[in-house]
Amino acid sequence: MRTLIIGLDAFDPAFFEKLHAQGKTPNLSKLVEAGGYSRFSVSNPPQSEVSWTSIATGMNPGGHGMFDFVHRNPANYSLQVSLLPTQKNLLGLQFVPPYTAHTIFDQAVEDGYPATSMWWPATFPAKQASPVQTIPGLGTPDILGRLGVGTYFSVDKLQEDPERKSAVRGLTQKGASRFTGSLEGPAKKNGTVNIDFELEVESGAVSLKIAKQKVTLKPGEWGDIVELPFSVGFGMTVKAISRAIVTNLNPLSVYFLPLQLHPLGSPWPYATPKSFIQDQWKKNGPFLTLGWPQDTTALNEGLINDGQFLKLCEMIDDERERVLNHALSTFDEGILACVFDSLDRVQHMFFKGREDVIESWYIRLDQLVGRIIEKASHKKKTRVLVISDHGFGRFDYKVHLNKWLVDRGYMKTTSPASSDLRTADWSQTQAYALGLNSLYLNIAGREGSGMVNENEAMQILTKIKEDLLQWKGPDGGQVIQTALIRTEVFQGPLAAYGPDLFVGYHPPYRGSAETGLGQWRSEALEKNTEHWEADHCFDAKAVPGVLFSTDGLGNFPSPSYRDIPALTIGKDLKAQASAPPPSYSDEDQDEIEKRLKDLGYL
Repeated sequence: MRTLIIGLDAFDPAFFEKLHAQGKTPNLSKLVEAGGYSRFSVSNPPQSEVSWTSIATGMNPGGHGMFDFVHRNPANYSLQVSLLPTQKNLLGLQFVPPYTAHTIFDQAVEDGYPATSMWWPATFPAKQASPVQTIPGLGTPDILGRLGVGTYFSVDKLQEDPERKSAVRGLTQKGASRFTGSLEGPAKKNGTVNIDFELEVESGAVSLKIAKQKVTLKPGEWGDIVELPFSVGFGMTVKAISRAIVTNLNPLSVYFLPLQLHPLGSPWPYATPKSFIQDQWKKNGPFLTLGWPQDTTALNEGLINDGQFLKLCEMIDDERERVLNHALSTFDEGILACVFDSLDRVQHMFFKGREDVIESWYIRLDQLVGRIIEKASHKKKTRVLVISDHGFGRFDYKVHLNKWLVDRGYMKTTSPASSDLRTADWSQTQAYALGLNSLYLNIAGREGSGMVNENEAMQILTKIKEDLLQWKGPDGGQVIQTALIRTEVFQGPLAAYGPDLFVGYHPPYRGSAETGLGQWRSEALEKNTEHWEADHCFDAKAVPGVLFSTDGLGNFPSPSYRDIPALTIGKDLKAQASAPPPSYSDEDQDEIEKRLKDLGYL
C-alpha cells in the first residue's frame, strides 16, 4: 500500500469546474478526464475541524465527538474550545487531544505500515505514544496557549478600538533613526517574560536586532523567521518563532506575527516522534507552526494590506511543499498526508470581491498538485487522492440566533438590554445557541438550570425547527437551509453530547461570531461589512468538497467522508463500541473566550 493524500482545504467544486471548462487547470483536469473526479459529500457541520476529523475517521461527529468550533459544558453553560480542550492535573492546566477516535493513520500503523500526517487539523497536542508521524495543523496554539494574534508596533498611537484583537504597542525613539520595543511572551508570577528589540532605519530599509539575531526588513516585505528564547524561570527556556514586516517607514510601524511554538522547544507536545520533527526542522525548516498561520486577523483589522497577506499565504504553502517533498523522498509504503489550507483563508477574505485573486490560487494549487504527483510517480505505484473538506459561499449577513430566540420567546433574559447568555433567565429559557451551527434545549437534569422536561423536548424542537425554516431574510431568501434534530444528523457513541439541533444556514447567511460565543446584537440579522466576506459554515449540501483520485472513482460514484478509509487503506475502520464522554475543564471563561476569538470565525 502506498497512498498519498493532498488536502486542499476549501477547494470549491463549482469554482474548479468553471476553470476546468476553460482549460486553466491542466493537472487536475487529467484526473477528471480519466474518471477520477467527483463532488464530495462532507459532514455536518462543514467546519474544518469537524470535516477533516470525519475524513480521517470515516465517522460523522456522533462517532468522533467534534461537533463545532465551540462546545459547551451543560452544567454551567460555559464555553469550551473543541480544537483545544484543557484538563487540570498535577502539572496544572494541560492541553489534551480533542478526540480519541481511530483514524486511517492509526489503522495503517496497526496493519504494519508507516503513516505520516502533516498539518492535519485537530491533531494537537501530539500523542507521544503514537507511532504515527505528525505535524499538527488547525488547533495548534501559540506560545501563550491561544490560537494566535500578532502585535503591531508604531511610533504613532493607533486609535482605540474595543473590537480589535491584535495587540498594539508603542515604539520608543532612541535617536534620529533608532527605535526600541518589547515583545510580550509567556506569563510568569509577576507579569510576563519579554524580549526587547531594536529597529534602525538605514538606506530605505530597517535593521531588526532581536535575541542575538539581525534581520533586514524591506518595507512591505516579510522578514525571515526569527527564533525567540523566553526564560521562564527555574532554568527553563521556552522557544518561540515569529516573522516581522515593516508596514510603514514614516511614521515607523512594524507588525510581528503571533509568537508560535518552536518545534524543538515547545512547552507542550508539538509533533511526534521527536526524531521526525527534528529531521524536518533541521533539513527543511524553518516553517510557521501556528494552526492558523495565515494572519486573517491582521488583514481584517487593517494592520497589513492585501498584498502582504497574500504573500504570507504563498510563503506558508511553499514551506509545506518543501517539507512534503522531503517526506516523499523516503516514502516507500504506507500513507502520507499533507494539508494545504491557505486557499481557505484567501477565500474568506477575497471570494466575493476579487475573483482574479481566487482564480490565481486555484491555478497555483493545480500546479502544486502537478508537481507533487510527478514527484510521487518516481517510485512504485502510488494512489494519490486530492481532497477538500468543503467548498465556499458568500457571507452577506450575520445571523444572531440567540436574538432570534429572544424575539420568538424561546429565551428570556434578566434585562431588555441583555446580549449574553450570562444574563439569561434560565428558569424561563427553553433554548439557546452556542457555537456556529449548534442549538441546545435547556433540558432539566442535563443543563445546570434546565427547565424543559424530556417529555416535551421533541415538541419544542420540532416547533423551533419549523420556525427556523420559515425565516426569510431581507433578500427574500431562506435564512436557514436545514434544521436537523440530533437523531437526524449525528450517529455514534458520542451523539448524545452534540447539539439538540444542527442549524444549517443558507448562503449568504451565517451564524455570527457573537452566536458562536453565546452572545448577540440588537437585531437578529446584521449586514456583514467585514473584510471576512465569505465562508463555509452553512449546511453541508451548500458547500460540497472535491475528491480526485489517480486510480479513478468507478466504485465510488457519489463519494462521502465515510468512503475515505476504503479509498486510502483499502478497508473500513473497526467499529468502536463505545467512547469516553467529553470532560470539561473549569478554565477561566475569559481566557477561553480570548482563545476562541483568535479564530477568524469568532
